[in-house]
Amino acid sequence: MKTSPALVAVFAILSSALPAAELIQDLETSYNASAGARTNLDGRRNGDVSGQNTHFQYLLSYVVPERPILRFGAAYDRFDFGSAGGFIPSGLQSLNLVTGLDLKLWDVIIRIEAQPGLYGDNQGFTSSDFNIPLVLGGSYLVSKDFQWIAGLSFNPNRDNPVWGGIGFRWKMADRWTLNVVPPNPRIEFKATDDVTLYAGGQIIASTFRVNDNLGGGRRGRSYDAALVDYTEIRAGAGASWKFAARSTLDLELGYMAYRDFDYHKIGDNYENRSGAIYGQAGIKLSF
Repeated sequence: MKTSPALVAVFAILSSALPAAELIQDLETSYNASAGARTNLDGRRNGDVSGQNTHFQYLLSYVVPERPILRFGAAYDRFDFGSAGGFIPSGLQSLNLVTGLDLKLWDVIIRIEAQPGLYGDNQGFTSSDFNIPLVLGGSYLVSKDFQWIAGLSFNPNRDNPVWGGIGFRWKMADRWTLNVVPPNPRIEFKATDDVTLYAGGQIIASTFRVNDNLGGGRRGRSYDAALVDYTEIRAGAGASWKFAARSTLDLELGYMAYRDFDYHKIGDNYENRSGAIYGQAGIKLSF
């Protein structure tokens, strides 16, 4: 079968018009669990609340030299709580897209990202769970050893819709790096070419809508389909093993110091009275 010369010419024109690009795929998943922490359950009772968190994210980056980097993917997060009832949900979860771009303006790299999706509980998603959090970040490389980093997040369902932070990454010595960037500030020590030890903190925060039946009684009616800001603060130490050119395995152990369920539109929040140990394992693949 002969190929039409006109068709060959069309493909030649299209291929020459498209810029040479690199597709980069990033996959990360992690699991952590914390022991029971004494927690206010309903304003009158306290009980031990344990926690588990599962995280999965896939990103595809379209990279063209001298042009903005386009990023697209999906993420899933789930929090499960072992509790004695009250107004602590048994689980919270989110399923969202990740869309955005990275661009360079002079010496500043800017990231713009939207995370449209469903943010509900473990009773299943409904249309009222839909939300579109936004993230804006920027970094400025002062030198090969020092970098300023700043960020803003906007979540219309959160009590304070706009959060912001600023930090820096400083390579203090050949093997030491101080990474003071929220929500995961830490200090790192490069023990070998493939193993990095670290210690620091972590802030987990998101907003969800609970199901229509959480209230379960006259006093609890206002909690049905209510918004809850979930916050967790941890401190820990761990190791990161680079087992391939662009892939790592992380193991971490630490202390969960603070956990809060804030029903901000109702004016009630339920936080822990004591902390608990936690363990975490995660893997990141890039190809």
